Amino acid sequence: MAASALSGCGDEAVTSSQEEGSTEAPELAATYPEFEQHRTIDITWFEQGWTGLEADKDIITPEIERRTNLKMNYEAMTVPTGDDYTQQLNLMIASNEVPDVFFGGIDTYTRTVYEKLGQAGIIWDLKDLVPEYEQLNELVYPEMNLYRTADGNNYFVPTQTGRGYENLNEPPHGIYLRQDYLEELGMEYPSTPDELYEYLKRCKEELGSEGYLFGESLGGITNLYEMFFPLLGSHESYSLPFDSEDNYKVCNYEYTNSPELMEAAQFINKLSREGLLDKEALTIKTAQYQSKASSATHAAVAASWWDADTFNDNAKAIVPDEEYIYVCPPPIYASEEIKESRTRPWTDWVGCYSSLIINTDVDEETVRHLLAVMDYLTTQEGQMLVQVGIEGETYTWNDEGKYVFTDDFKEKTNDLDWNKAAAYGVFYYAQLVNNTPAITELQETPSALTRADNLKSWENQQEMRDVYDKHMEPTKDYYFLPGEVELEKFPAIQDAKLEFWAKIISAQSEDEVTQLVNEWGETCKSMGIDEIVAERQAFIDNLEIE
Repeated sequence: MAASALSGCGDEAVTSSQEEGSTEAPELAATYPEFEQHRTIDITWFEQGWTGLEADKDIITPEIERRTNLKMNYEAMTVPTGDDYTQQLNLMIASNEVPDVFFGGIDTYTRTVYEKLGQAGIIWDLKDLVPEYEQLNELVYPEMNLYRTADGNNYFVPTQTGRGYENLNEPPHGIYLRQDYLEELGMEYPSTPDELYEYLKRCKEELGSEGYLFGESLGGITNLYEMFFPLLGSHESYSLPFDSEDNYKVCNYEYTNSPELMEAAQFINKLSREGLLDKEALTIKTAQYQSKASSATHAAVAASWWDADTFNDNAKAIVPDEEYIYVCPPPIYASEEIKESRTRPWTDWVGCYSSLIINTDVDEETVRHLLAVMDYLTTQEGQMLVQVGIEGETYTWNDEGKYVFTDDFKEKTNDLDWNKAAAYGVFYYAQLVNNTPAITELQETPSALTRADNLKSWENQQEMRDVYDKHMEPTKDYYFLPGEVELEKFPAIQDAKLEFWAKIISAQSEDEVTQLVNEWGETCKSMGIDEIVAERQAFIDNLEIE
């Protein structure tokens, strides 16, 4: 896209918005004084791999304008690759041509660009404005803390944040076992690695099944070794977690020769030496993995829940008498101590998928109007508009008081394909403000849980939902962001991890496994793991959350 496509309208846009102030104030102006005057603002939306609004179909943008007196002009910045997106960001810096409002990514480079623009006075610092909008602030304040710059400013509004997602109504990913095999063997779900080993062994010896099926590049091996780790971390801190009950000490189980890793490696090697892993674990490609998982020949598979749906559908053609084949068991832990550590109270992750910056050429009244619109969109009424649409056009209510999409809208959107629905504005503006919990009570059974197999897997993970606390204040480790040393050195260590586990699977004895784990610890040291841990520890020790 040419640089001119990124240009904001500057003072001209401000004049235009002020001249359109004759529209009658909407009902919502009683709650939001910002809505008393009509304004217009131009928003440029970064889009890569998805499409947006279509003028002849869009029903949501005009409805937002009718309710809030803010006309949001839509312009797409469509890029084919991440490199093209980066090039557009570079143009913003080089030319100072920043859109009035820009909806962008959240990667480290994007945040760096925003910081430079903010320090140059080109985009608004929003740290004092966002907190004035209570509902919006409640949705995004953890991310405002997370992404605050060293000079204490917030140059963007975090969007699609952790608090805006429904964390409890999705089936799990992980190890999927054969429900029919468990029943045939008279076994309960395994709750420890030893019980999982016994299940796999009996499936092989008594039922003639294949062992645990990995995805390509040992996809799913984490499901086996993390059973031995007391803590996993979350989001950015994953795999080098902080222990919030021990002064936030960084715990390194995975990138050293820890006792936990040694035990996990010996277990996985035992499975391999006894033929309880798929024979092609080290060489399998995705197409082979999908074919094998669909053939109903394996006792266990590593899968996301949506892949498990496909495998179940395909396997039922081979085992037609079963309601479903694969099911995710309850979590498996190597000890009660590990279970206790892993079932601490938890809350929504702190982070986001996207961001919003505002050019300082946009006057404060218009900035406040946009923030007030975002505040309104956090409400149940606002979320119904952006996620479900307009009553009678895109949805109706059933006898239980739950919304259901109309057959006509589902037909127009190929059964609610995201891109096709976004053309009408439905789903699209949830990128700007996503607060799914606001409408959870109005939803029918989530579509993923209408399947018996998904519902059973979901029910098996109840213990994790039991310790979820929506209103818990995130602990300090939720606010971790990797530093320069980690960004430089950690990717190479993580790449080397695949080779390490391949060696563990191929090892011929317990002594060889012991040697490999000790060598792995030295390898990680030589590649900088101690510096990464030290940087993490310094970050968390110096972190202050408002």
